[in-house]
Amino acid sequence: MVLPLTRAGGSIDPRGFAAMTGHVATGAATRAFEPLKVQRTFEIIVDMIKERIFSGTYRPGDRLPAEREFAQMLRVGRPAVREAYRALELIGILEIRKGKQGGAFIARQNHRLVTQSLGDLVRLKQVGMAELTQARLVLEKDVAELALRRVGAADIARLRACIAEAIAQSERGITATEENLRFHILLGEMSGNPILAMMLASVMDLLRLVIAAASPGPRVSLDVAEDHHAIVDALEAGKFERFWPIMEAHIRRSNLALMRLAGRSAQASPRAAGKTPGRRARAPAPRNRALHPEA
Repeated sequence: MVLPLTRAGGSIDPRGFAAMTGHVATGAATRAFEPLKVQRTFEIIVDMIKERIFSGTYRPGDRLPAEREFAQMLRVGRPAVREAYRALELIGILEIRKGKQGGAFIARQNHRLVTQSLGDLVRLKQVGMAELTQARLVLEKDVAELALRRVGAADIARLRACIAEAIAQSERGITATEENLRFHILLGEMSGNPILAMMLASVMDLLRLVIAAASPGPRVSLDVAEDHHAIVDALEAGKFERFWPIMEAHIRRSNLALMRLAGRSAQASPRAAGKTPGRRARAPAPRNRALHPEA
């Protein structure tokens, strides 16, 4: 039998709490504890769901009971369950889906909350391009060291396919931002460390904001994608001392170019901003000139 978490008057029912936690204290033992701060019902539900997740009872992708059903199981009001679900959604533990197949699901690995917090810092101008470049260098160096030990033929094929798609899009006149960012996200996943992968994915999300402000165009995305070929060649060779200088130069060069392009976009009028990229894209230039606007 499922015991209620609350009494009719709204206070916590100790029988329900004991059943939930598995602890029952009676007699003199209870006098050894300080009075507890009474939690609101939804907070108890939040803690209960978290504990089930941490213990492995609930796993990513599992669906929780519907609000009404869960409220009946716990003998609490439906608003308490709804508030608990919303609280867990805000901190990224639950994913609320709409529709016939919707409901509350245990979220899979998600870097969205990290990205939102860092994105706010960028918009508040508390984090700049210098910090973003530094973060990339630190993270991608650690990712590279781990990926070099784990990378296999299938991983190399995925990276090559990503590059090929970026080049194809760029040559069709489409800025291949997503494909070029995905290349680095794939490297993060190949490290085998989900924390590093999540952090790098968040940094790529921030870089996406900078790219949107810079509007670099397909010529720049083509040069970036071609740079990635040299990175994969070095990765395939398995020599960190060869790989890292190429990756470091790529990060510094591309981030510097984006910073300059973003600065010019902010200063240019809409008319001027519309003309300049077109002239640059059509001008003949050696490889990687687009990554050096000052050239």
